[in-house]
Amino acid sequence: MNLSKNDFRKKFATGAAILLVASSVITMGFSKALSNDVNLIVNGETKKVVTYSKNVEDFLETEGIEVKNTEEVVPGINAEIEPGMDIVISSPKSYYIKDGKKIQVTEALGETVAETLGNLNIDLNKHDVVTPALNSETTPGMNITIERVKKEVQTKEEEIPFEIKKIEDKNMYKGETQVVEKGEKGLKLSTIQNTFVNDEHVSVDVLKSEIKQEAKTEVQKVGTKETQAQAALGERKVKRVITMQATAYDPTAGSRTAMGTRARVGAVAVDPRVIPLGSKLYIESADGFPSYGYATAEDTGGAIKGNRIDLFYSTNSQALRFGRRNVKVYVLE
Repeated sequence: MNLSKNDFRKKFATGAAILLVASSVITMGFSKALSNDVNLIVNGETKKVVTYSKNVEDFLETEGIEVKNTEEVVPGINAEIEPGMDIVISSPKSYYIKDGKKIQVTEALGETVAETLGNLNIDLNKHDVVTPALNSETTPGMNITIERVKKEVQTKEEEIPFEIKKIEDKNMYKGETQVVEKGEKGLKLSTIQNTFVNDEHVSVDVLKSEIKQEAKTEVQKVGTKETQAQAALGERKVKRVITMQATAYDPTAGSRTAMGTRARVGAVAVDPRVIPLGSKLYIESADGFPSYGYATAEDTGGAIKGNRIDLFYSTNSQALRFGRRNVKVYVLE
């Protein structure tokens, strides 16, 4: 086949064009095969970048990104570039941290509260309470509070008081008691948990309580029979009761008392340091002898010192019959 010059030129031009297009396609495909799409995330802002770099360090250099000493790059600068990977650059944030009773204002890296505290080497125990929660995202200027909680568990023994059962006995005087069955205290064993927040004691909780020994009830007899004094005094109020040694005197000792009153039955001599003159009294015999009864402290005597009392009787024979004996002196209001 003979081609004219013009036909040859046309065919050559067409072939050259085809070769040029094929070469471009091959070059573009080869270039496409060498590039990777990555996500560059700087302080939360994302940007898609096409890169030919082999690793993160080359990528940062190619992109003209200078990483400061305080910033963090994830993954590390030696990591190989992979399609669709995230390259994250984070700058430290400022925080106001109240850790127990200590306060610090500082900067740290971390996307969550947990990461931030970890980067600050702040250790937590299982009871500590952190606000905001550990999985919360951090923001610049955030306040983080750590309540340091300590729990101490101890075992405590506690006595259980016994109850008293009283049985009235008409053959015993009021105020007298007799133990029929002795009571016994019980024993309770408790597991106690003390909670401290920032070294301050805030609560006591009983975790477990067990009775190791039951208390035994005490049985007592109590008198209902009234003494002569109790019957005589009735509802009158008594300041105090004094056991004293009593003697007797009669009109031969004089007709006037130390207070200038007439000596008579019911006027008795006392030591004013023990019983003030003018005090109203009730005097009861302690040995069954008839009680003297109501009296007034109006006299004194040289031998009447301390817990001594001298009772006036109207005749010498009555005084001699009384002699010397112990009495209960009720000082009345």
